[in-house]
Amino acid sequence: MTRAQLFGLLALATLLPITSLATTLIELEHNQAKELVSTGKILSLDVTLTKTESFCFGKLIDAHLYQDKGKWRYDLQIKAQRGQIIDLSLDASTGQPNPNKSLPSECRAFEK
Repeated sequence: MTRAQLFGLLALATLLPITSLATTLIELEHNQAKELVSTGKILSLDVTLTKTESFCFGKLIDAHLYQDKGKWRYDLQIKAQRGQIIDLSLDASTGQPNPNKSLPSECRAFEK
């Protein structure tokens, strides 16, 4: 499955409830996710995954787009090069992890 297909599935997927009361979930239609990308409010999933390679390379297993406290975020599940499953939460507008939280120890940059 290509990244573009995964983005399509992401946009159409029903978001699962999160237990945190501080989180506001927005269910998106495909065209709404495309509009967020085209207006520059978020990066596409493809661009986000390219940015992710510099700090946590692997194969995308699952992706969800959420609005959390007024900010969009991607929650990704990645299978790392060494086989570990890594859960990442990234700012959808920058493709970067929360600077106040440590990356999972399994994260490694792309190794040539």
